[in-house]
Amino acid sequence: MFDKSKVGHSFPPFTVEVERGKIRELALAIGDDNPIYQSKEAAQAAGYPDVPIYPTSPTAFSFWGNAQLIDQLSSLGIDLMRVLHGEEEYEYLTPIYPGDTLTGVMRLVDARSRQTQGTTLDVLTIETDYTNQHDQLVLKARQMMIVRE
Repeated sequence: MFDKSKVGHSFPPFTVEVERGKIRELALAIGDDNPIYQSKEAAQAAGYPDVPIYPTSPTAFSFWGNAQLIDQLSSLGIDLMRVLHGEEEYEYLTPIYPGDTLTGVMRLVDARSRQTQGTTLDVLTIETDYTNQHDQLVLKARQMMIVRE
């Protein structure tokens, strides 16, 4: 069973710069030919001030910006070989565009254990708050992971 005394643990901040090229690469990778993800001019013609990010871009933020993610999760006592993805959700508080520099602070906010068919499952919830270069909270990301014991 997971050590629930770790709930509330927060990790050092990490930063990630939102890059237009990375947004374009994601569009190419998923086969989205919508021009608003390809160029600033197309985005502006559609009413955006710049290329918008994808709704699921914060998944990449945690991997691009938080080089210590694996070590941080391991430091909580999580066996990463036993982790299943539960769910993710994002709450956008203001638009995010290329050129923004985001600072993320990740923390463990909940841990529950469940017994099922003789096996223990730990359900962990991690939240990351992102502020921009103006110290404005712009995004709240929440991940739920399941750790099979």
